[in-house]
Amino acid sequence: GLLGGYLLNLARRRGWMADSLQQLAVVTLPLLCLLVSIPTGASMFIAAFVAGLAVQICFRSAGQHSVEFADEWGQLINLTVFFLFGMLFARNLPDIAGSHWLYALLSLTVARMLPVAVSLIGTRLSAASLLFMGWFGPRGLASIVLGMVYLEMEARLPGEETIRLTVMATVFLSIFAHGLSALPGMNLYARRIAALPANAPENQDAEKHTS
Repeated sequence: GLLGGYLLNLARRRGWMADSLQQLAVVTLPLLCLLVSIPTGASMFIAAFVAGLAVQICFRSAGQHSVEFADEWGQLINLTVFFLFGMLFARNLPDIAGSHWLYALLSLTVARMLPVAVSLIGTRLSAASLLFMGWFGPRGLASIVLGMVYLEMEARLPGEETIRLTVMATVFLSIFAHGLSALPGMNLYARRIAALPANAPENQDAEKHTS
């Protein structure tokens, strides 16, 4: 990450690289980290994260280029991941049992919404805000990434098959449950927030409220 940032900054100053290619170069760095982490036995996710921190030391506009890339290509990559997940899910669907579906349902409701509510005790947020943040938290793609991190760090676990099938069931339910409820949920939340008094935490300026 540090070396890549130095080279990108050098290329920008010398005029060796167009802006559009700088976007691709920034996104290529985590892929290079992936290639390096495999033979060295390092975590690919941690390696990419640390490289993302280091690249900005020498190439401060890396964040801007990554956002530009995300705007143009992020949605396509996101849809590609879910397309591949759909094929994998269809192949493993006969192996997913009722216990996997039950845990997935609990994971999307009690296991995630209750900790969110507990962590926000003292903020005086309304019940609508607690429910909204608890329901529309990390979902879908985040579950895939976190599942891969765990299975990568704990290879050949006795319950690896159970974990893998449970993650699939959870992501499948998340895609439909959160996808179908996104627009109605946002509209309902907007109406609830509009009915709150002016001194409610939801209506306060974020910087003023935290200070």
